[in-house]
Amino acid sequence: MGQRANFVVVDDQGWRLHYSHWAANQVCQILIAGPAAATRFIEAQRPCPDRENDWLDDVWAEGGAVVDHTVRRLVFYGDDLMLDIAPKRMFLRLLELTWPGWEIRWAYDGIGDLAAAVGVDRSVVRQANEDERRMPQELETGPDWDTHLLTVRDADGELTVYPLMGDCHTGWQGPALLERLPEQGLRTLELTEPPQSGLHVDVRERTVEAWLGYTSTGLVPELPGLWPGWRVRFCEDRFEEQEARCGGAVTFPALDLRGALKEVVESVSRRLGHDPVPDMLDLVRRHAAGQDMELNPLFTAHRQVDPTPQEWAEVLRSAAELAERL
Repeated sequence: MGQRANFVVVDDQGWRLHYSHWAANQVCQILIAGPAAATRFIEAQRPCPDRENDWLDDVWAEGGAVVDHTVRRLVFYGDDLMLDIAPKRMFLRLLELTWPGWEIRWAYDGIGDLAAAVGVDRSVVRQANEDERRMPQELETGPDWDTHLLTVRDADGELTVYPLMGDCHTGWQGPALLERLPEQGLRTLELTEPPQSGLHVDVRERTVEAWLGYTSTGLVPELPGLWPGWRVRFCEDRFEEQEARCGGAVTFPALDLRGALKEVVESVSRRLGHDPVPDMLDLVRRHAAGQDMELNPLFTAHRQVDPTPQEWAEVLRSAAELAERL
C-alpha cells in the first residue's frame, strides 16, 4: 500500500535523492506553485543517503521529479490528474508561468528519465520484465476500442486503421508487427476521445512515429533499436501528428483545454492541507480490528508541505492569465 515517489534536488552542492511513500499522486500540488515550493517539499521528505541503491525501480515508482537549479530544468511524472492528455497539457502550460525561465519536461520513461537527468544509468531503476513487454500478443481490433491506435500506410500508400485495446504499445514489436496485423482493419475512424497512445507506420517511407499520453517504461529510449533501419520519431503526446499522417481518414475529438485547466486547479485546491498519512494509518487500524499488525517502516515516510497562501494566490493569478489566452 502506498504511492511511492522519488524526488531529487540539484544545486551547486550536487544532487540529493529523497523518498515519499505517499506523494506520487500529489505531484501536481507539489510542483504547481514553482521551484521554491517544490524544493521546500522535497527537502522535507526522507533523505536517501545511498544515491545509487536507494532509487525506486520502475515496478514500484509511481511518480516523482527532478528539480535542477543548476540548469533550471524540471523533469517529472505521476499524479492521476495527468492520465488524460488535456489536463496534462494544461498543467505543463501552467508550469511555464509558475516556473518562469525553466525547462519543463514530462518523463515519458518514468523513473528512468529521472535517473538519467542526474547522470544515473537507467539500468539502475530498470526492473520491469522486458521479455514480457515484448512478447507477441494476439492483436485484436474493434471500432469501439480506443486504448491504442495503430495506423499503417502500406507500400502502395493505402492506409489501414487499427483501434486496439490493451496497455502494450505496438512500438515494442518492431518491424515484426507488420507480419501479424489484425485481419479486421478499418479504412476510416472517428474517435470520440483520444487514445492513450499511438503508432503510425509508413512502409514505403520506412518511417515510424510513436506517441504516448502518459509513460511507458523503457519504450522511448529503446524505440530506435527496436526498429533498425527505420527512421523513428517520438512525438511525445502529440496525437495530432498521427491524425495528420492519416489525411482525414482518422479524426480525433477536440480537447476541452479550458475545462481541463479548471479541473487541474480545482482538484489541486481540494487537496491542499490534506496529509494522507493519518488517513491511511486510520484505515489500517480499522482493517486490523484489534489484531497485531506490522507496518512497513516506510509507511509513514511522508511529510506534508503545501504552498503558502501567497504562493497559491500566484498560482490562481497564473491560471487566470492562462485561461484568458485559450
